[in-house]
Amino acid sequence: MPTPKLKAIIRRIDDLPTLPRTVFRISEMINNPRSSARDLAQVITDDQVLTARLLRLVNSSFYGFPQRITTVTAAIVLLGFESIRNLLLTTSVFDVFAGRRHDRQKARENLWDHSLGCAVAARVIGKHIRHEKTEELFVCALLHDIGKIVAMVYAPEDYDRATRKAEQENMLLRDAEADLLEYTHTETGRMLAERWNLPAMVADVIYYHHTPEQAGAFAKEAAIVHLADIFCRALQLGSGGDNRIPSLNSAAWDRIAIRKADIATIMTEIESAYSDISTFTDAATAAPSV
Repeated sequence: MPTPKLKAIIRRIDDLPTLPRTVFRISEMINNPRSSARDLAQVITDDQVLTARLLRLVNSSFYGFPQRITTVTAAIVLLGFESIRNLLLTTSVFDVFAGRRHDRQKARENLWDHSLGCAVAARVIGKHIRHEKTEELFVCALLHDIGKIVAMVYAPEDYDRATRKAEQENMLLRDAEADLLEYTHTETGRMLAERWNLPAMVADVIYYHHTPEQAGAFAKEAAIVHLADIFCRALQLGSGGDNRIPSLNSAAWDRIAIRKADIATIMTEIESAYSDISTFTDAATAAPSV
């Protein structure tokens, strides 16, 4: 049963703004097998901000297409429906919290950098092990700590108490939350994902990224995000709100089956990809598309 504190967070989540309506329309169209690239492009081009962001992203060095892409239809054909949805979802999510709590802007930027680093790392790991859905891994990792943003913005006293305890006792923020608050960012993150009707994979990976062996059908995806989080912290990409590197889950390591000899190469690829995606950071934190 939810604790009183968790119930309070649930009520806060019920009051959170929703994602832009265009993103929901895009998701509905992608789920409709009759939708064409032209149909999807029409919906996207009706929103000038999303259109600009999409073209900026697909022309960034992160994707590395040899020729400049000038139309949304071409971007859809090259990347595919799922990748387009995930890109637009990603650029919209953090807009929901933009302009709130300016006194915490630096902490929010550090957390965004950490989340972006994890997303890049998950995509690199996914490609290395030939996972079929690397773009979905990117989104799962990008949102894995969204519950921290909820606490930072809507329960700042709780967030401050937890981060102080984590710093003073050199512990993970998740453990500090569990000790002090009776809820964790993984719980609030999953609730937010469910409120936004995000795919079950995203919600479950958010909830289980610290305990990937418990993630059932999405155990492998949770394991990848778990490892991405560790790599990102080791590379000091942003800050997750604490100074600890989580212990490597042995079951997650076995499930991913990466050779130790490949770790250095993967880490180098993560750093390079993170550098390449700097334009993505600009697009994702730009003015809200509302």
